[in-house]
Amino acid sequence: MLASQDKVSFTGHALNERMGERGIRPKDVRQILMRGDIDGDVAPGRKSGEWKRLVVGKLDRTPREAGVATVVVRKDRLIIVTVEWMDP
Repeated sequence: MLASQDKVSFTGHALNERMGERGIRPKDVRQILMRGDIDGDVAPGRKSGEWKRLVVGKLDRTPREAGVATVVVRKDRLIIVTVEWMDP
């Protein structure tokens, strides 16, 4: 799995905006990627060899579920596009 191999990068939007705004830390993202489940369908990305998916999981530090929107690039890299809390 790409997350366990540290082949993960973050967009500026995810890292500099949404994570701070929503109080979701990089280690939370890793936990969701390692233990969470794919929510919904896997969809093709913008470029050939890219696949978009939402991974959802609970965090140890809170009972809330969080989602991590990801793009898999040619099975070589995982890009974190944004993060969100799943509850309304």
